[in-house]
Parts: sequence; C-alpha cells; structure tokens
Amino acid sequence: MRYSLIDKISPTLIKQYSYCPVIVWIQVWLSVQEPLTDSMAIGRKSIKPPEGKGQLYVSTSKGATLIDEVLENNDYKTLVERKTYKSHNYSRYIEQVVTSYIIAKEKIHGIRRVKLVVQDSERELELSEDLIKDVENITKLVEEMLKSEKPPVTKPDLKKCISCWYKRYCPHY
Repeated sequence: MRYSLIDKISPTLIKQYSYCPVIVWIQVWLSVQEPLTDSMAIGRKSIKPPEGKGQLYVSTSKGATLIDEVLENNDYKTLVERKTYKSHNYSRYIEQVVTSYIIAKEKIHGIRRVKLVVQDSERELELSEDLIKDVENITKLVEEMLKSEKPPVTKPDLKKCISCWYKRYCPHY
C-alpha cells in the first residue's frame, strides 16, 4: 500500500483534495508532483510574514504544516494563511488553514481563530466545532481514498481539467 509513504496529512493535500481528489491520488500513488511554476514561485516570495516575524513549521501526530503567522491577542491566538492570488472558491483555502489548526493545536495552545489573507482582503473565522468537524471529516475521506490502489471516481470539470497539469496522468480526462 503506497499510502505508507505519506505518514502525515498536510494542509496542502486537503486543499488539493477539495479542488480535485484525483490530484491527491496521483501525487501519492504515482509519486508525481507538479513542477514549480512562475506563479507558484511568485506566491512563495510574496507571502512572507511581516518584518521581524517568520513562518512556523509544526509537526505533530496529526500531520505537518507551515504556518505563515501566529497572531497573539490577550485572550487567544490566530493562525494566518496568506495567499497571493484570488480564487473564485475560497472554501479550499479555509479547509487548508483549519487543517493547519488541527495539526498545530497540540503544540500551540490558545488558538481560537484562523485568518485568510488574500491580496488586500482578510477573512477571519472563529473556530467552531462544526467547522473543525467538517475539516476532520475531509481528512478522513482523504485518508480512506489514499488506501485504495484505484483512483477516486469523480466527474471531470472541463473548466478545471483543461488547464490542469495533472491531466496527463488522470484516468478520467
């Protein structure tokens, strides 16, 4: 079973799964990763935290994550996820940052909120039990999917598929 190659779920896998489950299956089972594109490189350079602060790598029994920033208030902490490019669907970004929370809460206590910063706009969310359970359920779906040698069944979305780098490996395209 190839799933053993990934000992932990990452927030990026959850984000990718929400976009297209087949991409995650291809990444794990075929050991294929999209090469770094110009826009990816720009994104990595432009999401740097404010001066004097750095990103934080956290690895726990739940997974591993790279947190862009942790804001501390008197009563609580907020995890910050920065994105360079706008998207027509922010739910996968929210799932990504909530996955970071699920991973990081073992080592960073007092986190109550997550913040998504996309270009000049910010969206801050209270971490409700429902939101956390929803993302934990997605994580379980990813784990179950990765146990199978067969790719997940999905209905291709031509708007997404036409520009997808992974389409050359996709059994549904």
